[in-house]
Amino acid sequence: MEIVLGIDSGGTNYRVMAADKDGRKLGLYVGPPASHHYLKLNEMKERIEQAIDQCLMSFGGGRREIAGIVCGSTGIDSARDLKIVEGCYRRLRDVNCPVKVMNDAELAHEAVTGGEGVLLISGTGSIAYGRNQKGRKARAGGWPLSIFGDGGSGVWLSKMALRHYGRWLDGAVPEGPLTVHIREELGLISREDLICLALEKGNTPEKLPGLGKLVNQAAREGDRDAKTILCKAAKELLSLVEDVVCSLSMEESEPNFLLGLWGSTLLKSEMMMECFSALVRERFPQAVIRTPQKEAVEAAVGLALRLG
Repeated sequence: MEIVLGIDSGGTNYRVMAADKDGRKLGLYVGPPASHHYLKLNEMKERIEQAIDQCLMSFGGGRREIAGIVCGSTGIDSARDLKIVEGCYRRLRDVNCPVKVMNDAELAHEAVTGGEGVLLISGTGSIAYGRNQKGRKARAGGWPLSIFGDGGSGVWLSKMALRHYGRWLDGAVPEGPLTVHIREELGLISREDLICLALEKGNTPEKLPGLGKLVNQAAREGDRDAKTILCKAAKELLSLVEDVVCSLSMEESEPNFLLGLWGSTLLKSEMMMECFSALVRERFPQAVIRTPQKEAVEAAVGLALRLG
């Protein structure tokens, strides 16, 4: 039996789905992330190998049956990145088949818009990717944490929450629901505690505590500072959309364009979505907002079925 693999390699999870040549799902495995920016190459390859094995084991499949692989991966920001990640998949043990690797934003763009328009991702990180009617492509954001910081993303929310907590420790802001939730969640009592956390866990998305849920909870409880953080996140995300629309001259040439949204940080935050949608209506009234109808890993399977 010939099978294909679709892979969604994100900042928080690594998803691999197997399907037969008729597109019927055979197996799915979700494991830890496998990014070359935060792992040594041998560690990344081992995680990929293990994830594929786990997926195949779930239905009794074999590596020699794999007829195509498509992977959308976070962290593919240059030709060098593409060469590194693609090389890992082309050297998979006992696998000899066509392989296509792309940035995960490009994969999500295909899943939500069908390949035309703008796609905004706000998950662990944030990025906007677009393709206009003439086929020209552009992207904005998606930079490593150490450079510009994934504005409006889950990591960004966590950083803003910790920054707010630091201001509370400094005595600059009063205690509120957000500071209480952070203290209870992380057990931070002093400036030294916060500094130790920052030095130990602040360098990679995988290690940074995910505090977006606490920001949203505090906002629902009326915390003004938490609401401000969420609205600032929405503005950060709008700026990514603006950059792509400007780069592709879509505002002038395409009176109506699709704006796809992706990622749980945005889609699962009622307040952030409300703020972002209002900003879009004001800035791009011609944009048609579309939310996901299928998972990125399913889109990867669909592309894998068309390989070769």
